[in-house]
Amino acid sequence: MIVEHLTLKNFRNIPFGEFFFSDKINIFGGNNAQGKTNLMEALACALEKSFRTLRASELVPDGSRLSPEMSVDFRVDAYPEKINILSCRIDGSYIKRKINGINYKEAVKLYPQLKVIVFIPEDLYIVKGSPDMRRELIDETADMMNKKHHVVSSNYLRILRQKNTFLVNSEKRGISETDQIQLSVWNEELAKAGVNVTCGRKKYFSTLSNYTSEFYSQLNNNKEKLTLKYHSSVFSEEEYENAQPEEMYEIYSRKLEEKTERELAVCHTLVGVHRDDIEFFIDGRPARDYASQGQIRSAAVALRLAQAKMFRERWGEAPIIILDDVLSELDETRRSFILSHIVESQVFITGCNKNDFAKIAEARRWEAENGVFTQIDR
Repeated sequence: MIVEHLTLKNFRNIPFGEFFFSDKINIFGGNNAQGKTNLMEALACALEKSFRTLRASELVPDGSRLSPEMSVDFRVDAYPEKINILSCRIDGSYIKRKINGINYKEAVKLYPQLKVIVFIPEDLYIVKGSPDMRRELIDETADMMNKKHHVVSSNYLRILRQKNTFLVNSEKRGISETDQIQLSVWNEELAKAGVNVTCGRKKYFSTLSNYTSEFYSQLNNNKEKLTLKYHSSVFSEEEYENAQPEEMYEIYSRKLEEKTERELAVCHTLVGVHRDDIEFFIDGRPARDYASQGQIRSAAVALRLAQAKMFRERWGEAPIIILDDVLSELDETRRSFILSHIVESQVFITGCNKNDFAKIAEARRWEAENGVFTQIDR
């Protein structure tokens, strides 16, 4: 996929901008808080989703009633001669998109290749950060490989919220026989949804793990081995690897039943895929406890490169790559490695330090100041 042209207005601190991009590398420099990340977010939001917020209302400029709008001209690899137009308008708490005049949800069925892989500074802490980050990573990977996974995981979270609300309310009024029956129904629905999420994650975790390990080894000249392990709060390692969906449902239901008394006491669900985690090991040692900053950065880089490779293989399209203020966090070896392994993609890079871009040739460049972008020569 290649984005040729972007226009936007009223997006965060950017009143207006028009850009004609290189199909190779595009660089956006300038001091902090000048709008570089906002521009990257606008591009990601138009094509797929924001990488900073789930609230569309936060994308509106402070104190403004104007609606942010973006228009993107893009080509997909399968039909390079055709220019497609994606329009995006943020109306209150809703984001409305169309591709070539067709509603986005329908049009995207024709363009499953719209994908943005984003490297952000927070990625550098994924190994030691919150388990939520790692669960989001594997769900994001499964979703980009199979669009149904998002529906499945959203359904699970909806049922989980409803069950937890029921548990809170039952604590206030006491639990009756009818409530016991209702709780069994919630557990049955949660087990079905949880098995679906587990199967979706399991299907793609092995590939993500293998590719991440491959890139990590290359980053470190094969001196270290990175391995990833999925920890389920429901299934033993053997059950996770070998059980069939029907068996998994029985196990899941039993585990929920065993925790019923305790869940009623604490008023939330104690077992489920919402409590699963991924652990990283470097040469067999837990990275969370022993990894250096350089090793953590290598793992973060390897994860995103693995996602990009998986996407290309699945859809036959190169995803858009955004490197938002991360090159300065990496040494020269890692910077060079990233750039050499995303050559098939169109790349957008932001940063404050011009030295980080010094060795990048054949790039189109802009300088940002107070939400205004000026194209510059090298």
